[in-house]
Amino acid sequence: MEKVMQIIESSVLQVAVDEKGAQLVNLVSKNNQSDYFKDGDTQNRLKIVFAENGQDEKNLAELLPWTVVDKGDARVSLTLIDNSASYKKFPYHFEVIVSYVLEENRINIKCYLKNNSHKEMPFSLKFLLPISEEWDIKENINEFELNKMDIKVKFASTNLTLVLRDENFIATTNDEILNGNQSTEFTMTLTAN
Repeated sequence: MEKVMQIIESSVLQVAVDEKGAQLVNLVSKNNQSDYFKDGDTQNRLKIVFAENGQDEKNLAELLPWTVVDKGDARVSLTLIDNSASYKKFPYHFEVIVSYVLEENRINIKCYLKNNSHKEMPFSLKFLLPISEEWDIKENINEFELNKMDIKVKFASTNLTLVLRDENFIATTNDEILNGNQSTEFTMTLTAN
């Protein structure tokens, strides 16, 4: 299957989002053409994991197709909707919308989740980014700052838990339960300097 990338940009950054998995692939500074997600020959990605609590190996964000529902010069939104095959593995009707919005040197990531079932839906949501040993890491409350030579990236969120585990930056919900016919939203900001 051919990779389809959605490119968005501000006056400072250019970003590529892979439609497969709605993954943030490139975070490039227009000033010096540095890709903040590239470590040597390795192109890292901000991967999304959406699964039933404790079932990360059944990542619906990778198993189901994403569809672009909104696209502008500096924004893109993709949606993930259950189907009959996913319902057999995860017996809930749901919709996930992930939006990437650029504002100068910042990316606002918003994840909207709706439980379209009449029953409670247990879920976990994670954003994962591999981090090499080359990065210096400064950790604050609800904030991570990664520094390498002249590159600095700050991750911040008020409703996701930010942790570093097994050489991965992880922004995660705790195991959550979303009531029937309810919705919730999670946000994270990446600031590149």
